[in-house]
Amino acid sequence: MFLWPVRLLNPIVINSIYKISYSNFLFLIIMSIKRMRKNFLMSSWLFGLANSFSSPLLSLYIYVTSSIYYSIYFILYTSIFILIGYILVGYIINVYNKIITFYKIGIGLYILFYLLLLLLNNNAYKYTLLLGAIYGIAQGYYWFAWDVIFYKVQNKLSFFNKSSYLGVISSLLSPLVYGGILSVFHQFGYAILFSITSMILVFVILLVESTDVESKFDLKKSFTIFIENEPYKYTMTSLTITSGVNYVLSNLNPILIYQVAKSYEDFAILNYILTGISLISVYVIRQRLMNKIDKFKLVLASSITITVSSISIFFFPIFYLIIFYITSPLIYPIIDVYNWNIMNKSPLINFLVNRQIFLNLGRISFSFIEVLMSNSFFPEQIILIIPSLIVASLIFHRGKKKISYEKF
Repeated sequence: MFLWPVRLLNPIVINSIYKISYSNFLFLIIMSIKRMRKNFLMSSWLFGLANSFSSPLLSLYIYVTSSIYYSIYFILYTSIFILIGYILVGYIINVYNKIITFYKIGIGLYILFYLLLLLLNNNAYKYTLLLGAIYGIAQGYYWFAWDVIFYKVQNKLSFFNKSSYLGVISSLLSPLVYGGILSVFHQFGYAILFSITSMILVFVILLVESTDVESKFDLKKSFTIFIENEPYKYTMTSLTITSGVNYVLSNLNPILIYQVAKSYEDFAILNYILTGISLISVYVIRQRLMNKIDKFKLVLASSITITVSSISIFFFPIFYLIIFYITSPLIYPIIDVYNWNIMNKSPLINFLVNRQIFLNLGRISFSFIEVLMSNSFFPEQIILIIPSLIVASLIFHRGKKKISYEKF
């Protein structure tokens, strides 16, 4: 009775059931992989799924093995090396324009990073500079290639929304996986999660999209773009601030959730609830009501709401977390879509590098602010940076008349 799976693997049985030979069977598998390679959305989702088991826990992992001090330095080092990695690819692309290579190198460095975490175990916090360097350069390489491919996507908001729907699977699965594993295995559970992530990323390498780049990189011209393209300047300035705040909060909020939950089981449950709230926000407001709402006012209203709610961190942090997960999908993604649509294809590489220079300057700046506040109480480290979102939204709103509405 227990041998039927083995029997089904027998070539004779396969031929009798499916009426195809092994060569045809393998051919179908190869063709399906080739079709998947053309599916940028699917490969992006698998990459996100793999990291969803580990990346939200990185700062928490360092925090529980040391202190918030080391977590903050880790996110600072990572932000610096993301920028370095991105600029490196920008220069290399002038002589070698196979984007698929940088995609693979980026994923390979991700795998190396997680394997190194496995090796260092509880001593990882002692090597935050090394880990931040590898993790940052991995992101720089991967996201440079991703940006080039994403630029060719016609309906970018639709892509974001579909990603969110696929993200439902990740959102339902990842808290169950890391919550269950950490609940059973405790600290050793992190090693299991890092291993799972590494294995999935190995498969993602097979699904990368092959494309080349025609434009050349010039660092000086990359900065000139910011000055000459006024609509781009408004959206990029707004994104710089927003990305800095989001980067820090994406690392510190899991620690806050853990402090509220007080156990890995409740941590997983709370993540389920907050993720569900975020998905409702994406589906109801960003997807269904987007064309009926003034997008500039929505971004500003969301920023004000999250800033006011942040006061509750001191006495009722769960309220702040709920508001954050409702409003966060209504700020950065909307500004980002406008920013992408303003870019010009001919100096694409200069646009992409300029974009990443400013995005990472935002991340570095706000990470450095956190380092300066590392001796303050944890809630203060969150609440003091959130009002910057209002500044970013006002800049975005101010450029309303100059920013194109096309292709939204």
